[in-house]
Amino acid sequence: MKKDVFSGIKILDHTSYLLGEYTTQVFADLGAEVIKVENLKHGDYGRTLEPMINGVSYYTCALDRNKKSVTLNLKSEKGKEAYLRLLKDADIVFENFRPGVMKRLGIDYEVEKTINPGIIHVAISAFGQDDPRSLLAYHDLNFQALSGYMYLNGPRHAPIHLCDMVSSMVAIQDMMAALLQRGATGEGAFCDVSMFDSFIWWNAKIDEKWCFQGGHFEYSDLTFRFLGNWIWETKDGRHVALCLNEEKFWNTWIDMTGFEEMRPYMKARLEEHPEFFEKMESFMKSKTLDEWKEWIGDKDICATYVNNKTEGIEYILKSNTGLMEYCDFPLTGKTLQTRIPHKISSLPTIPLQEASAPPTLGEDNLQILESVGYTREEIEDMAATGACGPIA
Repeated sequence: MKKDVFSGIKILDHTSYLLGEYTTQVFADLGAEVIKVENLKHGDYGRTLEPMINGVSYYTCALDRNKKSVTLNLKSEKGKEAYLRLLKDADIVFENFRPGVMKRLGIDYEVEKTINPGIIHVAISAFGQDDPRSLLAYHDLNFQALSGYMYLNGPRHAPIHLCDMVSSMVAIQDMMAALLQRGATGEGAFCDVSMFDSFIWWNAKIDEKWCFQGGHFEYSDLTFRFLGNWIWETKDGRHVALCLNEEKFWNTWIDMTGFEEMRPYMKARLEEHPEFFEKMESFMKSKTLDEWKEWIGDKDICATYVNNKTEGIEYILKSNTGLMEYCDFPLTGKTLQTRIPHKISSLPTIPLQEASAPPTLGEDNLQILESVGYTREEIEDMAATGACGPIA
């Protein structure tokens, strides 16, 4: 296998929002050619989200580096013809339309595989391609609600779009598995990713606990709040997280604090021993956060202070691991970037400092369309007639 195997992979990405951008970012950083196939008017809806710098959305900056953008009118004959030319040597088509949209455009998997038998088509939908519920409108919030997870969480919307993230991860796994299978058989595949099914997979441990508890589950069953495991307020209103879940850590804590009477009660809950919780709360409030930082130091006891977001980002940047870096992009200037976490010795990712900025809408029209045989004059004519977007 070539060291730069992903540099030969071409992905045609029709998706909008986190579902698609998060997924294809992995492949773009591994060196694949990711082409965002966007409509002429607004492109990926992620481009429209505030805040923005010089018309560039934070959403795009977070998730679209190392990609290209082509704008095609897939409802026009010439726009569709251009897309089918791109399809001939593509490896993956990725979309999150409702079921039936690609077929109405005349570019569904049945058409694709007659042009390119090895094509891998990945479709993300609400409940899967054959479920009529997928024809209705849903977002991340709806799946959290329907699954029962939201009830256990407050009910509140999680600050991270959990269903979008897990569906993206399942899509990545499907793509990788399908590429591996194609390498062995030469056959393409259709990958049907259900957002709801993906999120239920993430809920497996919670749902199994529900089963073991006879079909009963409350918020307290999810918090894991016990004496050795909780978030405690400090003297100055900040917080320290103690995760003393193993006897060795708990015993070290007891030795350090002198709370000998608590030693047998690491797993005690508030309702069982409120006096211990009161004593622990008073003890944790006896020091400021800075004092706790100094006291905890590098002690091996699973105790950390709770950073606010600014402190958390500074902590990551100061670690100098390359997980986060500021890149100088033409339109947004000094722009924070987070690399993908994959570290494979035989498969290097593109370093952040060498990353290309997220493409503007249709930025690569000329280069991409010329690569499939169109002349500049033909492309200018296509742009004039609305088959593709303008060229630089």
